[in-house]
Amino acid sequence: MKKVIVACGTGMATSSIISEKVREILDKNDIQYTLSQVQLSELEMYKGADLFITSMKLQEDYGLPVVVGTPFLIGIGEDEAAQKILDILKN
Repeated sequence: MKKVIVACGTGMATSSIISEKVREILDKNDIQYTLSQVQLSELEMYKGADLFITSMKLQEDYGLPVVVGTPFLIGIGEDEAAQKILDILKN
């Protein structure tokens, strides 16, 4: 079971949109997962995750793979972002 954390400034609106897109991708590819939405300031508490997906680039390195989820908000680069997520979680 893969643990995916989606984070934005408040852990609400933006992460909800990104989360829905990520769920579709993972379900379509038969990846078992848990997905949590959090605030960027809470990422420190989730260092046991397999992947962070964020609404913006992070300044801090948490030692985990990070994919910027902005393409899922703007509709440009979605395929590339989806492939990055799959590459990370299928390993």
